[in-house]
Amino acid sequence: MTSTRQRRGGAFIPRTLAELGEGGPGRAAVTRAALIVSLLALAIFGVLTVSLTPSQVNLAVGDIAEADVRAPQDATYQSQVLTDEKKQQAADAVETQYEPIRPRPDISAEQLGRLDGLTEAVTEVLALQQADGIEPAEVPAALRRVAPQLSTEQATAIASLSVARWEPIAAAARMVLEAAQAGPIREGEVEAARSAARANVTAELPEPDRVLAGDLVVEFLTANERISQADTEAARNDAIAAVDPVVVSVKEGESVLQAGQRVEADDLEKLQELGLTRPQVAAGTLAGQGLMSILLAALLCGYLWRFEPEIWHRNRSLLLFLLAFVVSAIAIRIAADRTLWSYVVPTSAAVLLIGILLGGSAGAALAAGLAMVAGLANREALEPAVYVLAGGAAALITIVRAERLNAFVRTGALVAITNVAVLTAFNLLEQRDLAAVLQGVLVGLVNAGLSVILAVGSFATLGNVFGIMTVFQLLELANPSNRLLRRLLLETPGTYHHAVMVGNLAERAAETIGADPLLARVAAYYHDIGKMRNPLAFIENQAGARNIHDELDAETSARIIASHIRDGIDLGYEHGLPVQIIGFIPQHHGTALMSYFHAKAMREVGGNEELVDGERFRYPGPKPQSREAAILMLADGVEASVRSLDSKDPESISAMVDRIVGDRVADGQLEDADLTLKDISQIKEAFVQQLLGMYHSRIKYPDNVVPLEQRDRA
Repeated sequence: MTSTRQRRGGAFIPRTLAELGEGGPGRAAVTRAALIVSLLALAIFGVLTVSLTPSQVNLAVGDIAEADVRAPQDATYQSQVLTDEKKQQAADAVETQYEPIRPRPDISAEQLGRLDGLTEAVTEVLALQQADGIEPAEVPAALRRVAPQLSTEQATAIASLSVARWEPIAAAARMVLEAAQAGPIREGEVEAARSAARANVTAELPEPDRVLAGDLVVEFLTANERISQADTEAARNDAIAAVDPVVVSVKEGESVLQAGQRVEADDLEKLQELGLTRPQVAAGTLAGQGLMSILLAALLCGYLWRFEPEIWHRNRSLLLFLLAFVVSAIAIRIAADRTLWSYVVPTSAAVLLIGILLGGSAGAALAAGLAMVAGLANREALEPAVYVLAGGAAALITIVRAERLNAFVRTGALVAITNVAVLTAFNLLEQRDLAAVLQGVLVGLVNAGLSVILAVGSFATLGNVFGIMTVFQLLELANPSNRLLRRLLLETPGTYHHAVMVGNLAERAAETIGADPLLARVAAYYHDIGKMRNPLAFIENQAGARNIHDELDAETSARIIASHIRDGIDLGYEHGLPVQIIGFIPQHHGTALMSYFHAKAMREVGGNEELVDGERFRYPGPKPQSREAAILMLADGVEASVRSLDSKDPESISAMVDRIVGDRVADGQLEDADLTLKDISQIKEAFVQQLLGMYHSRIKYPDNVVPLEQRDRA
């Protein structure tokens, strides 16, 4: 029977951390840790690599869009494609730069000298012909010998001329050549210069002579400037440097592509800036993300294992932490690189929830992990990472205990101030305009509001789902109108009064040593609910009637007294008490000895210890597993003992407290409760002070004097 009760009483009491750590982690613990780290790393890797954005397209330049594509949000960016096009246009507009081949007068004098030499040679041959010094048929050949530049047709035409007719032709050619060579003649433009020179030959000459003069000019006209590659390249670079970047603005809902439209380079760039393309991830990027995922998962799990063993060894608490992290990471990834949306994601809500339900240390670990994810998911890594970390830290600083809604209001205000400060600081560092600063203020306020609303609306529900007791549940259980407490008051008024007194003692002691005072008080209210199954078996409910234990043997009485532990557990489950509160019922007596009935049993056998089994007179346990449970055990024993004192003066109360606490310590009942000697000393002092207040002496009024409070009531 006893062993059955022990199993039921201990079923919902987790093993102490000392037991979990004995002998170091076993194979099962290592396997569990490796599995959790692997699953979390896979989840983080999936978040970082898998595309989670809806309506993405897989298009390339030259493809035809199959459907309309609209912008999912506002975006402003510098278009590299359009800027490059504008730079190319500016470079193409630069004229080719030229440099002199040699000084222009030198080239002109050289070409004119060559023309003059030809003119003189031709004049001599024509003069010799006029003097009959050469046969007419031999003149063309003679001209070719003295002026090889002349073609056969030109030599034949000149041979028919007289000296008087030749001289105006040569003079006209020299005049045009001199004028043409005085100006710039560029390489590649010589033919155009020659055509212009022909046209400039004087019209006073007959047409055949004009053509001949033009032929002479064309023969000696040459380029005096060549292309300068260095100057041309420098001019193009200057033109490119003067081009301002092309800024493109897209409004939410604006058409980016229409069905049937050919995708150009700037269209694809716009899709990429809006996050509407499926990026091609390089193998190196995947490897880096995988390594970071493993590192982050190992750090988070290692932190929980080392510093939060109560979370690590409790599957539902661990699941809550991991779900909060993964869900928040997915939200961060969806909003990543989306201008303002990445700062709207209420990551502080997840930090708040974990801080309230699992503790501030776990909340800090979550904030740090989410900050790393924000840095990895966004291209501008520093700003979102700092934003997430600062907002989470601000939330944890203020939400020490969520007992009232004004705590959330304070938290929301501090988170809003922190968000606005971070975004404003980065906007100023990046020298953004006033509109960007105002947008940052608005986004920071929205983020804080969403975080508080989500936290307020979900933490109680999540606490129930994951079996984590919340402050609101404790406040509800502490309400005297609670159905089970009303039953306790009506059916066992003595036990109810005892529970209230124990609650006062436990709360005072818990506050003194930094334990949870509300949890200690609520546990005290319900620790003896099992007495409702058999109220008259307990002296505080007998109200002067006969004591049934006077007619029972000691072992039977001990069995009846111990049964209130089993009955209390059953009633707790029937009335839906949180499992943490039910856990205090078997712990408030631990495995202590029922000394009164043990002594009675000894008297029944004439003091022969061998005939009395001491284990039958001990409570089923387990021993207190927390500081609050230990305080409850001590407060329960102290209150019952002090109430029995004839004189409740300070010396008597202090001596009784010392004796009860000393007996529990000597019996080893507090060895699993994580209490120090200083804690025990402070608990005793708190008990004495509280009991002195509860049992303070009153003024004895004469019979003919009515106390003031009675006169007031009259």
